Amino acid sequence: MNLRMLRGWGWQKPLRFNEHARRVEETVEELGKQLRAWVRGEGVQAEGVSEREHAADIVKREIRLQTAKARRSPLPKDRLLELLWHQDEIADLSQDAALLMALRRPNLGLELEDAFRALGEILSKTVHTYAQAIVSFEEACLAGRLTEKAQDISAQIDLVNRLEHESDLLEREIVATVYKREDLPAFDRYHLVQLVLLLGDTVDQVENAAGDLALLMAAVL
Repeated sequence: MNLRMLRGWGWQKPLRFNEHARRVEETVEELGKQLRAWVRGEGVQAEGVSEREHAADIVKREIRLQTAKARRSPLPKDRLLELLWHQDEIADLSQDAALLMALRRPNLGLELEDAFRALGEILSKTVHTYAQAIVSFEEACLAGRLTEKAQDISAQIDLVNRLEHESDLLEREIVATVYKREDLPAFDRYHLVQLVLLLGDTVDQVENAAGDLALLMAAVL
């Protein structure tokens, strides 16, 4: 479907993917707050992350129903639902990470404290960049200015990809550091690796959602 056909559909009703992305970003922001508390050795309030994930879920269900009921869609429904699924996974994995942190806080040491703090910052920045991209995409479509805004949106998608690569490199460093910490009990090492993998998977889902957005762009331009 090219841009002319998209306009022909009469894009008048918001898809609300930007609204869902904002709810997802709020979930990740709360996760970042709890991660910083965890690094400091303070208690983790996982319920705050779960509450925000639930708020995102409500919007997700409404979007699914709206998409299913629509006789015509400005974009392929299967691609829209796949993008929505990846956005939902970001919130779900954030909730899982918070719950895991609440269970145990091993003795990190300064090196791991700095590393986990940096990983949380990359996650937050990646989600924020993606949220900006999806907001720009929907607003541009509604205003009939997608061609004009396409370069800026593509730049945001590219930044998401670069941040995901930075996250991958940092995850490997953390895992290697954890395995070198012979002073840590085996279960603590396992716990930390699982947390790193969860946080890394969350960033991966942001990249997947950005990839879905890139495909939607390609379908209409």
